[in-house]
Formats: sequence, C-alpha cells, structure tokens
Amino acid sequence: MTTPVDLAHTRPVAPPGSWTAAASWILVAAVLRAGLSSLVPLLPDETYYWDWSRQLAAGYFDHPPGIALLIAAGTRLFGNTLMGVRAGPAMAALLMHLAAVVCAWQLAGRGTSGCRAATRAAMLATLIPIATLGLVLATPDAVLFASAMVALLGVERALASPLRSRRSLGWWVFAGLGLGAAFVAKYTAVLLPMGLVMACLVHPALRERFAEPGPWVASIVALGMFAPVVVWNAANDWVSFRFQLGHGFSAGARGNPLTRELEMLGGQIGLASPILFLLMAGAVWFAMRDGWRMRRDLAPTDLMVRRFALAVISVAPLAFFAVSAWRRAVEANWPAMIYPSAIVLLATSKTPWSHGRWWRRGHAFAALLLALVVCQAATPFLPIPPRKDPIARAHGWETLADAVERGRRSEFLHGTVSRWVAADRYQDASELAFHLPDQPTVFALNLGSRTNQYDIWPNASDTIRPGDGLVAAFDADAKGDSLAGVVGAWFTASQRGATVSLRRGDGVVSERRIWLYRIARDVPRRP
Repeated sequence: MTTPVDLAHTRPVAPPGSWTAAASWILVAAVLRAGLSSLVPLLPDETYYWDWSRQLAAGYFDHPPGIALLIAAGTRLFGNTLMGVRAGPAMAALLMHLAAVVCAWQLAGRGTSGCRAATRAAMLATLIPIATLGLVLATPDAVLFASAMVALLGVERALASPLRSRRSLGWWVFAGLGLGAAFVAKYTAVLLPMGLVMACLVHPALRERFAEPGPWVASIVALGMFAPVVVWNAANDWVSFRFQLGHGFSAGARGNPLTRELEMLGGQIGLASPILFLLMAGAVWFAMRDGWRMRRDLAPTDLMVRRFALAVISVAPLAFFAVSAWRRAVEANWPAMIYPSAIVLLATSKTPWSHGRWWRRGHAFAALLLALVVCQAATPFLPIPPRKDPIARAHGWETLADAVERGRRSEFLHGTVSRWVAADRYQDASELAFHLPDQPTVFALNLGSRTNQYDIWPNASDTIRPGDGLVAAFDADAKGDSLAGVVGAWFTASQRGATVSLRRGDGVVSERRIWLYRIARDVPRRP
C-alpha cells in the first residue's frame, strides 16, 4: 500500500522556500520591468528629471538631487536615450529587491524559515504594482524605495545586535548610509527615522537604544549626506523646502476632507493591489499589537521588538499623509514609504491567514493587474479615454518635436541671430529638449503654469537677445493663443504655425500649436 504523495513537492523544480525560487522571482521582476520600459516612452516627469541630470546640482526646485544623479549615471553609460534614462532606476529596483530578500531572510531567522521568507519577499516585490510598475520609471520613488529598503535592512540588523556592541555600531552606520541616500532621493524619507524614533520612544526595550552610540552615529552619517541639499536651499531662498511644505499642507480646493482621505486610502490599495494591501495591513497590525502586549517582558534584541519597530515605521507615513489629506489631496505615491517594511513583515509573518488561500489569491489578483497593465502598455485596449490614460501621456512627443524642428528651419525665421525653443509648461519643454535632434536648451515660459526648476535656471528673459528668434509650443486653445500673444509682444513679428495632435494610436491625447517669432526687441527682464 502506497502513501498518497503531494505532487507539488515532487516536481523537479525549486521548492517555494529555496534560494533558487527567490532568485527566479527577482529575475522575473527584472524582465518584467525591462519589457515595460521598452513599451512605454519617457513620461514628461522623466524627461524633466533627465534635464536636471544635464545640470547637476545639490538640489532642485521639486526634489533633492538623487534622481538626477541616478539618471546621469545611466546616461554616461548608454547616452541620452530611453535606456540611458531608465538604466539607473533599473539598478535601484534590483537593489531594492535584493535588500528586501535579505532583510526578510534575516528577520525570519535564516535557515529553512528564513529561506521561505526570502522567497515570499521576492514574490511580493515582484507582484505588488508599486514595487514593479512604479520602479520602471525614472522618478525619485525609484531611489527612495531602494535606499529605504537598504536602511531598513541596516536598522533590523542593528536592532538584532547586542546593545553597544561593535556589530551594532557597524549596522547603524550601514543604516545611516541608506537613510542618507533616501534623504537625497526625496524629502518624505524623513518619515522613516520619524517612525523609528516614535517606536523607540513608546517601547521600553527600544528606548534602551538611545543609550548606545549607533543611532546617533547613523544620524550624523545621514545628515552629513543631506547637508549639501541644505546648503543649496540656503543659497536659493529655501525654495525647495518651501515648495514641498506648501505642496503638502496648503489648503486645496478639491473635494472635502472625507473624500480626500478615502482617495488616499484607495490610492494605497491600488498601489499594492487590494488583497495584498489588506494582508500587509494585517501583518503590520499584528506586529504592532504583539510587540506592544509583550513590551514589559522583551529584551532589546527580541524578534517581537524588531517587528514592532518595522510596523511603526510603516504606519508613520500613512498617519502623516492622513493629516495632510485633511487639508489637500494626496497623490497616491506620496505615502509609498509604508511599503518597504510592510513587504518584509508580511513575508516573515507566521499567522495562518498570511500563508493560505488569501495569500495565493492576493498574488493571483496582483499578477492579473500586472498583466492588464502590460497589455495596456503594448496596445490600448481598456475603455479609458486617451486624455485620462496615464500611459498615453508618454506618447506623441516625437510628433511635436518634429513640428518644432520644422519651425526652426522655417523661412520666416531667416535673418534672426539665434533660434531658441520654448514651451509654456515644464512637461512640454523637457519632452522637446529630449526629442529634438540636437537636444538643445528649451525654455519653460511658465506663463500659465506653476513655478518649477526652469524658473531657477537662466530662462528666456535672461537669454534671448535683440535679433533672436523663437519657436514656441502652446496649448491649441483660446488660453494658449492668448499666452502666445503675450510672447508675440516681445518680437517684431510672429506667425501661427501648425497645430499638432499628440496621439496614442487613433486616440488624441492633447493638442499643441506651434508659434514662430522673429527679431526679438522687447523681451522683459526677469525681476
């Protein structure tokens, strides 16, 4: 008589708790990101950051310099191409994935259970949309996610080390390096140490960490890496700090507090996929609850203490932006700092509900969402109007650049000294700068849009001299024509050029109108 055999455990493939399985998931994620990168042209924000990378500085109007430095590293290797712009973020995504796997392996206690947790972390980092789709793009979130995960690995290992030991100090320095890189990536990185400090203040076992030098040394390392950003802001009237504080806390007109809170929560559910979001929320909650209940009996290095710290680090960004949403709308990616520690906590959770059918359903649903996004990136099949399709915003810019290039060669501009290019918004200006054949300097006039980095750099008012010509792109509507008329007063003559439809397939995403200006005479000086 034979005993029934579970065929799932007899197949000649890597078991779910093996390093081969974890490596396979990392490879799948890398291939998936590479495929998506080839399908989606550069979005306007990506070309904006690419333009930063051509003028490296210690800070920029919108963010610290992390993404500009990463893009510059990629373009040094692969040129000013799509591959060059996204090569750095691709390496950051790989680093994030590896750090998540190692952190889960260490937190779960190595051995068989650690290997299984590493595989679960690799699966999560492959399938949740924010970790895969979000890290395809060359945005500050790519740098933030990778450096935050590295910092969390250092924090977890430091908390697992004996108090005031050499090993503890070494891991705190490692965490400080990761945290400093996160600071240089995005200002919201401050929420990571904020969550850790909150955990140390409320938990008796963690409070003992204040008596060892490691956390203070880590703070010095991180702040030292961030110091150039502070110096840059001081030299530029604190413009970046002021913008971000106003961006997050100034009152907004859209919706009411309740709808904004629900939008923020809905955004987070979308970034993680619904089932996995609930599973991660459960893992965070139980880690906090168990660590708090046993707080009087736990040693500083206890597993529950470390899980409690990671849980508070995950909750802090959500709490912060819940307060922010009470005043204005919160973009979905702003609270993304909740996910690095939540991924590790769910991967290492031992509760039955985190391993059973809901775990499998969560990954199946997340995989379905990823498949839909990949198909939509390849060809628009979902019933989304082109003007509301976020992928469609990456399309049509080469057509606009071709029209602008024809305008630069127009006979109307004969006799001008220099022929400059401009657009009203930074998105249009950066896309034109990237797609024009010689990738020239393109001005963002910002007559009808918010202040941005182009207002800090030398702009049209500083550069255009009497006798110069200009080719500019404005929205093809009454407002755009009105702004074009304002610019026309700076020149002796102007001519309305072609109207260009930015298309994805047969759908029109938006329209621009080209305007030609010759012989500058009265360009207003910058105040």
